[in-house]
Amino acid sequence: MIPSPPPSSDHATPGALAPAPGPAPADDRPRKSDSLLQDASAWVLRTGVVLSVTVMFVGLLLSFLHHPPTVAHMQDARFSDHLAAIWRGILQGRGEDIIDLGLFLLVLTPIMRVATSVVLFALAERDWFYTLTTLAVLALTLLALLFVH
Repeated sequence: MIPSPPPSSDHATPGALAPAPGPAPADDRPRKSDSLLQDASAWVLRTGVVLSVTVMFVGLLLSFLHHPPTVAHMQDARFSDHLAAIWRGILQGRGEDIIDLGLFLLVLTPIMRVATSVVLFALAERDWFYTLTTLAVLALTLLALLFVH
């Protein structure tokens, strides 16, 4: 005797239970906006690091060309934390100030990543919890940079 094949799922079997009403099962696939957030974050981090390293390298070259390094000069070198002083030094072509600018860009890179996340959470995902949480992180980071010396 040959067993009969199981009933096809294409046709409803008399007496079979209908699917339970309610929400559809969760889709485990990543959302398009998740990929956008990750791609934008990676791009901001990569761009910031490459830009800051390039600026620091240019500053290092100018510093060596204009002022050959001496041990005494390197021991007394200080980095400026005032943007106006750095800007004046850049306009004068001082390599040390260009290196300072590169360091500022390096510090600003993760801050720009957080700022990008705020915009993407608000506009692309419309996830207000994450938008406000990320905005709070951004505000605390900026306050710490401004008021902690």
